[in-house]
Amino acid sequence: MNASKQPSLADLTSRTMVARANCVESFDSAADVEPHEVLAGIRVDSQVAWADAQLAPRLLGLSVSLKSPPSEWAAFADWNPGRLGIPMAAGQFPQRLREIAGLFAANLEEPKSAKPVGFASMKAWIAQQRDTSDAGTRSLAEGISREFADAPVSRIGTSAAERNEQAADLWFAGKREAALTVWQSMAENPVVSFNIGMALLMLGRAELATPHLRLAEATLPTTSGWQNLAALYLTVAQIRQ
Repeated sequence: MNASKQPSLADLTSRTMVARANCVESFDSAADVEPHEVLAGIRVDSQVAWADAQLAPRLLGLSVSLKSPPSEWAAFADWNPGRLGIPMAAGQFPQRLREIAGLFAANLEEPKSAKPVGFASMKAWIAQQRDTSDAGTRSLAEGISREFADAPVSRIGTSAAERNEQAADLWFAGKREAALTVWQSMAENPVVSFNIGMALLMLGRAELATPHLRLAEATLPTTSGWQNLAALYLTVAQIRQ
């Protein structure tokens, strides 16, 4: 990394959490730590989020030919409600984690959120990309469409990228154990390691999550926000054990 380049907010957050973890001998209650919600109210860098939204299909063998996001992407990325457990999947981005404190709640339950209102241009773009012959672009459009759909998209296919999206659909439908089962049946990959670790952490199995998150942190691109999120999840898993 260029020494003159300022670290990202996610990187600074991860470093802070790692430093805190090194000073904590046990995690008996939420009072043992004092996480600050430093991500709340921060605008999402739409270009960074766009790159991260494409990383999962790319690492699972798909080519995404789009260089520029749809016209409403910046507004969509800022609107996107915060989540705690963010699967590494098409259309998802680690900047959806808005409140660090939520990771220390007794039960890691996702906050309820409403469907986005408007975004006519985004919806038109999604419909258009679903007809493309580019599997990577189509996967990206379908991944983004999760936020607008009343029911999960029905997907078929047996490739690693398709199975990862099927598991992500189950995760967003609240079927966490079923999603984990799919990820655990897949061949080792940085995306799969991240998702297994994230799922185990959110399901309260921090000790089991640790080796998967450690592998994800070590193998994901260092230029990606997903690597920072893997490091943060790993630190939380170590504290929660």
